[in-house]
Amino acid sequence: MTTNRRSRSRQSALKTAAASVLGIAVYSIFSEESYLHNGRRFLTSELEYEMEVNPLSMPATIAVADDAEATDFNAGENNNMSYLTSSHSTLLPWAQNNLVGIHDGPAQTDATNMFWHIPKAGGTTAKQLYQCMGKTLTIRIGIDPRHGHDQTDEIVVFPPIAGKDWKTVNVDTTIRPGIVRAKKMGLVQSRTADLIFTMEPAFAGEQLFDPQNKGRIMALFRNPVDRLVSKFYYLQTATWERTYKPEWKDMTIVEWAELPSEDENFMVRKLSGKRFSEPVNEMDLILAKEFLRQRVVVGLMGEMTESFRRFNIAMNVNVQEERNRRCVEEYFGVKDADSGVKNSNKHPKVVEGSPEWRALAKKNHLDIILYSYAERLFEEQKQIIDSYT
Repeated sequence: MTTNRRSRSRQSALKTAAASVLGIAVYSIFSEESYLHNGRRFLTSELEYEMEVNPLSMPATIAVADDAEATDFNAGENNNMSYLTSSHSTLLPWAQNNLVGIHDGPAQTDATNMFWHIPKAGGTTAKQLYQCMGKTLTIRIGIDPRHGHDQTDEIVVFPPIAGKDWKTVNVDTTIRPGIVRAKKMGLVQSRTADLIFTMEPAFAGEQLFDPQNKGRIMALFRNPVDRLVSKFYYLQTATWERTYKPEWKDMTIVEWAELPSEDENFMVRKLSGKRFSEPVNEMDLILAKEFLRQRVVVGLMGEMTESFRRFNIAMNVNVQEERNRRCVEEYFGVKDADSGVKNSNKHPKVVEGSPEWRALAKKNHLDIILYSYAERLFEEQKQIIDSYT
């Protein structure tokens, strides 16, 4: 019964998204074409091409959530902005009801912060920075049996490392079973976590939060091809990882790209809540873009200093406090600014347009479009985030 309701809600949101973007009822027919956009070749649809390249051909009113800032789509300097006129929601119900909007600053809401950790996109740096600040984080170490709290049915906050004052909670919100357990234990309602880390943003957003206990989501994004190349080389040598893959040393990137992979269109898949066995398509991409636009504080791995400046504002972290200031300088000081040196994984680079790049880009074309959109949102969100203070 619950599955049927979710299916109907998703279908309704898909119809609203498609009809609002094109202004037509026929929303499921796409013809695949390749378009050259900003010097980069994307395998996409006529719908996506219109959205990306020719926004002025779209209707003057596009349906978005009611909390989006109203702007005149065809008015002068705003005609290329992504924050458009509002009328109806193109968000799935859980995203509409359980998460605060991008225009809602920390002074207006009492939301619990959640960080979507996209693998090989700066999430480890985020953990280390907020550990340095002494924050309470929900990460995998919280259920390490060595600490003795993994079987407890009540929330326990504790310092997992002797001599360190940052804390964790006895839940693992990075995976689905851990999210279900955290929900049963009332993690969000307990108000014990400063920052929830997850790799399942849609599932966590739906399960952990509710209209009375809302969440705020933020994420760091990285070019999908660069991210996958980093993962390919990293797991060849990362003996400490559970997903260590020494057999990849004998493969080329082109060979590796041909393998079935849960990383295929990873970002769109995670935002749609679909599993590896379920295909993702252009409609999932549209909903993913709307979710980013309306609900996510967007950061870029190539702009680490500015990204974390915004995250700190959104989380109401006072970087003028001596300890916090030292932590920011340690991770994003002059030497390491925007370079990721603090937690880097050096490896050969893949040149855009090369056979390796094309092989990965072809299988991740939806993620490439979404990343391009995230770059655009990053530019537009500066003024919004600065308005929080």
